[in-house]
Amino acid sequence: MTELLPQHISSAAEAIVRAFENNDENDYFSRFSPTCTFIFAPDNTVHADRASWHAAWGKLQEAGWRVIACRTLESGVRVLAGGGVFWHVLETTALVEGVTQTYRERETIVFENTQEGLLAVHEHLSSVTEEGTSL
Repeated sequence: MTELLPQHISSAAEAIVRAFENNDENDYFSRFSPTCTFIFAPDNTVHADRASWHAAWGKLQEAGWRVIACRTLESGVRVLAGGGVFWHVLETTALVEGVTQTYRERETIVFENTQEGLLAVHEHLSSVTEEGTSL
């Protein structure tokens, strides 16, 4: 990819969301740099690298957590030199301890253009109310 365009960033983010929705662990984690940082405000958790979040994901899966659906409600993109930023409001429905829960979050994903393609190098989630969907 010589020139990054907004649709390149959007496509990379959409692939992450799709893999997440499909509970496709291999595809999902392959889209993050090994040094990617993850901040999940709803869980009060910071993961310093992909391996940390991958280990936590495994524990959630073992406890029965599964994504049922995930969709972007609003989104935006900013292309930067060597990468870009994608942000969106997403709605996720998941099975949590046998109970279906739906929640909304704001998510920011920072991408870097690498030899392997666009990889996420930072992800940040924060909760929003149903009324609070405007970016």
